[in-house]
Amino acid sequence: MRIVTTAKAAEYIGANGGNVWVWLDPHRGIVGSHVWLETHCEPPRSSRRSTFTRASRRPHRFRSLEQDGLVLHYDFGNLSEPEELHVDRKGWRRVLHYDFGNLSEPEELHVDRKGWRRGSYRLEAYWNGSVFVGDDIPPPVRP
Repeated sequence: MRIVTTAKAAEYIGANGGNVWVWLDPHRGIVGSHVWLETHCEPPRSSRRSTFTRASRRPHRFRSLEQDGLVLHYDFGNLSEPEELHVDRKGWRRVLHYDFGNLSEPEELHVDRKGWRRGSYRLEAYWNGSVFVGDDIPPPVRP
């Protein structure tokens, strides 16, 4: 399995210890079922963020793979490994933009964070470049 990370993801993973945990998150509905990948920089059930889905509260048997300074802990259940696992960082960061117009810039600027949510990032993994998981998803074609 080859791990493909974006520059933003590599920076985020490095800042959070260099470990990534990936596990299956199956969903069932009226139309059918599908499987996504749950991805975090911490093991499941270690924080509120990694306990959100029902799949994260189930027991896992992680295998490890180290590549380019990144340690990937993965549990794909009975599925075979993808040829490529793509990892990307998503989310946003709150940035204060101000324009005082013709007024001079103040010496101090007090900002109330009430009601503001601190910027949040998350990792997302893609099975052979696809959002969905399955042995029937072909690997990406290289030009």
